[in-house]
Amino acid sequence: MSIHMVGVGGAGMSGIARVLAQRGQIVTGCDREESLLTKKLIAEGIACEIGHSAEHTETAERLIVSGAIPDDAPELIRARELGLPIQHRAEALAEILREHTERVVVTGAHGKTTTSAMLAAAAVELGLDPTFVVGGDVRQLGTNARGGADRIAIVEGDESDRSVRQLPATIGVVLNVDFDHVDHYDSVEDVVALLGEWADTVPTDGLIVLGDGVAISPAAEVARFGVGPGDGLRALDAAADGDGVAFRPSRGPERVRLAVPGVHNAGNACAAALVLERLGVPLDEAFAALERFEGAGRRFEVVGRAFGYTVVDDYAHHPTELAAAIAAARGREPKRLIVLFQPHMPWRTIAFGEEFAEVLKAADRVIVVETYVARGAPDPEASARRIAQLVGSKAVFIGTGGAAAREIQGIARNGDLILCCGAGPVDRIARAILN
Repeated sequence: MSIHMVGVGGAGMSGIARVLAQRGQIVTGCDREESLLTKKLIAEGIACEIGHSAEHTETAERLIVSGAIPDDAPELIRARELGLPIQHRAEALAEILREHTERVVVTGAHGKTTTSAMLAAAAVELGLDPTFVVGGDVRQLGTNARGGADRIAIVEGDESDRSVRQLPATIGVVLNVDFDHVDHYDSVEDVVALLGEWADTVPTDGLIVLGDGVAISPAAEVARFGVGPGDGLRALDAAADGDGVAFRPSRGPERVRLAVPGVHNAGNACAAALVLERLGVPLDEAFAALERFEGAGRRFEVVGRAFGYTVVDDYAHHPTELAAAIAAARGREPKRLIVLFQPHMPWRTIAFGEEFAEVLKAADRVIVVETYVARGAPDPEASARRIAQLVGSKAVFIGTGGAAAREIQGIARNGDLILCCGAGPVDRIARAILN
């Protein structure tokens, strides 16, 4: 079948494209701008057009559409005229899941990319030959997706647009709950209700892995995890250890040292270990494989080092995530911590502006870049300038990423750690700093 994917440059869409192509489907795609992902897909033999056009549908038998694509996109209009089937990204992901016996879905407000990447890397290393679709590159595997055998599938479930409820899991993971996507939810209680409904679809002989504070009661067996004392599998005495984090699991090996930083990742590793244990892997072997996890793309990713300073890219775009990234950076004990932050979407800038500013005060210097608008129109009331003003004298507002990179080049010194955070094209700014 010939499949055209609209918005193929997205993390989730590109993963689906890769799995379908590996399954023998003829896959093409398009996106509004060229990116590293579209270049990689082209190199792998998946044709990608830049820009949108009705002509993209002429040879397609089915369309798969990203949630970021508006209903009036020319491909969708033409597909309706031709009577072509149109699938949302989550529907295509659900089809991939149904091809497998053990269907692992990882969701939650924070950490789902890292945790699903941990699981994919460990499962591959342990010889389980999983199919996986992750929202960022699994560094040691060099990709965000791969088609495997028909027993195990591991995917990242997106709660942001409620589409996770379409994903059929036999093992579900809810890492945490937070109020982030105010464009889709009215309150944190609304988020809990959605995740509770989805968890209830897991079969009674399945498993739900829940982090601390996730107040849902599914019919399936529940396994809990967290950092510090509490119920379930715990990461005890977690602390920074060089460039990583070390802790003492409440079950399993005496000590675990992860190669990725941040106390929060000790908790993510416990969640992954519980899933691997359910898949038949002894806990000692599970943690040993997780110790060799090298990280996920854009999740505290060291972009490079130059002139004595280190540049790190992180996808943090919510106050909780930003605080975790800053804490992980402080764990490396740099001489100074310079944080570049670009808010993602106007509504998030308005909703969390004061919280972002409070978190950013933990840095030594702060560069705030104008809000990135992934879809829709800019909102003059949602300028990131307000965040810089709330941070105070240690912060400066800069309108563009290029100018921000030049500003950092002018102030960075030997021993500094430059942490670039945001869900937009912040990775490009991070790389520009090193040029």
